[in-house]
Amino acid sequence: MLHMQEAGSFGRRSFVAGAAGCGAMLALGLAKFAPEGDICRPPGAQDESRFIGACVRCGKCLEVCPNGVITPATIEDGIVSIRTPKLNFSRSASQLHGKLGWCDHCAENNDGIAKCAEVCPSGALSLDDDSSFDTMKLGIAYIERDWCLAWMLKGCTLCKNACPKDAIYFDEHNRPHVDEEGCNGCGSCEQACVSLESVSLGAGDRSGDIRAIKIYPVGWEPKEDE
Repeated sequence: MLHMQEAGSFGRRSFVAGAAGCGAMLALGLAKFAPEGDICRPPGAQDESRFIGACVRCGKCLEVCPNGVITPATIEDGIVSIRTPKLNFSRSASQLHGKLGWCDHCAENNDGIAKCAEVCPSGALSLDDDSSFDTMKLGIAYIERDWCLAWMLKGCTLCKNACPKDAIYFDEHNRPHVDEEGCNGCGSCEQACVSLESVSLGAGDRSGDIRAIKIYPVGWEPKEDE
């Protein structure tokens, strides 16, 4: 009887340990699909956790966006974010089909009232009364200096020319910098940047998925290896 009790106890301990190990392995396996905190959301989004909880993944905001900048998040953005709307300012002209490619808060299409928030059925996107292009803060532009033509070769001013907020300025060496207070994350600079098209400037597997200037959420910090 004692032998059977010991065997049963050992079996239970093994089961618990095995289950814990499987759980840990599963967590480690899914870790790479966890969101990295670099998703920019459409106008009217709440803080990320509340937004994820409120969004019903209906796709209505994607359908009504007149500028072609809202796309569905994928598994690379994190499992919990799949099919939620995110801002994508790096789409090519062939993908945009003549659309603007950056967010102007629907200033040209809906009297400055973001259509995405208007059609949101759950309140995940909800505008304040004073929400406008001038007051919105979708993110902040970050310059990847190793990719930037102006930082490497000088002469390029596309991002500065495209910025409607005059939030990009050049130093005495003609290198661009971002005024974080003035930048509202509209994405016009990222859409204008041509570094992605300059394949010769690429490095390894980064040549196809990054531009020299990119919009990140407020508070985002570059990784140590970037």
